[in-house]
Amino acid sequence: MLALAPRLHRSGGSLTTGLAVAAFAVTTAFALSVLGGLLGFVARADDPPAPFTRFDAGPYVIMAAIAGVLLLVPLVSLGGAAARLGVSRRDARLSTLRLLGVTPGEVVALTVVETALQGLAGALVGAVGYAALMPVWTRIPFQGVPFTAGELWVGLPALAGVLLGVPLLAALSGTVSLRRVVVSPLGVARRQTPPAMRWYRALLLLVAFGGFVAVTKLVSGLEAAVVYGFMLGMLGLAFAGLNLVGPWIIGLTGRVMAWRARTPATLLAARRLVDDPRASWRVVGGLGLAAFVAGCLSILPAIASTSPISSDPVERFLLQDVVTGGLLTLAISFTVAAVSAGIQQAASVLDRRREYALQRLAGVPVELFDSARRREVLLPLLLVAGTSAGVALVLSALVFGAASATDGSGLLLVLGFLAGGVLLMLAATETSRPLLRSTLRDTVVRAD
Repeated sequence: MLALAPRLHRSGGSLTTGLAVAAFAVTTAFALSVLGGLLGFVARADDPPAPFTRFDAGPYVIMAAIAGVLLLVPLVSLGGAAARLGVSRRDARLSTLRLLGVTPGEVVALTVVETALQGLAGALVGAVGYAALMPVWTRIPFQGVPFTAGELWVGLPALAGVLLGVPLLAALSGTVSLRRVVVSPLGVARRQTPPAMRWYRALLLLVAFGGFVAVTKLVSGLEAAVVYGFMLGMLGLAFAGLNLVGPWIIGLTGRVMAWRARTPATLLAARRLVDDPRASWRVVGGLGLAAFVAGCLSILPAIASTSPISSDPVERFLLQDVVTGGLLTLAISFTVAAVSAGIQQAASVLDRRREYALQRLAGVPVELFDSARRREVLLPLLLVAGTSAGVALVLSALVFGAASATDGSGLLLVLGFLAGGVLLMLAATETSRPLLRSTLRDTVVRAD
């Protein structure tokens, strides 16, 4: 049975496979880069460059860990989404096998092999990308001097761990996506709409953020390492909660759009959002997570403005490095978001190939597809970005004080990054337009 996996892998289309490999490659390259930066700061904490001492270099490790947590969820989300590329076509193929008598265990094994192969290929390409990005990272100064390639090298054990972890993430994400096939292959074959997500997802987000604020206040009198450890853990939980509630927000947005729709394009876009909010979240969710990072870092201008110019070089370097690290974190977050949006939008076109063919045969004009695609992305994009940044600003105000979180320069920074991020995301989604055109030219309806 496992011998079928490579054949199913090829039958899904080389483009879908290429998109998945590209997504895993981006995940691996940035994950290794972030890990290398963290290990570089750890090494410098033991042997800091002048004029820093070990005591002065300690906060850099904490800040690098916070940046790592802020980037971890977007990277893991991109990797998990890569394992679900082409999911509707794969579900259709595997549900057919289930109806022909293939056992659930064999279906899971087929998917594990298929997605793990994609993850391994992407991880290998990403390792090469990590090496290619090294000259970029070695040009950015921290503590007065740039990192060397040796300082940013993660080492063979860590590299092997990432090369094994990415295929494992791919296999786990692909297996989770098989619940409908294993439980109800007939429902997949008949293309039944999955049940709507429940409102209690919003409660989980509130619990996560409330827990972050509560823990931050409760552990304030403990050792610094314990406080930062709790804050990092709860920040990661709050980040994951935002990723969990995002699809529910998308589904709710689709229902409102359908209720207020006045044009066919708006109605079509709304029905797509309601039908599969998780797929839509995978397109716009990257910007939502990046906007959350931007909101969390809105306190940087306030920190810079309230810190007096000191004659101490260590304090000057620390202030500069906080701003540099924050901007670098934002740049990586928005880059990952744009890559994720472009890949997911292209995969969405491939998944809807049969739907497009049927609509073209029914006489739907080509312009309607473009209009519906843009509406399907733009409104959720603005809503998710605004909501994520707003939640992060509230969280920052509760932890650092309202004055720091609502500083005018910080708000302008957030708005600037959000505007740039939205434009970048729209440009990334527009890259799927040629693919849509080529798909619309094929009006032959094929069984998946």
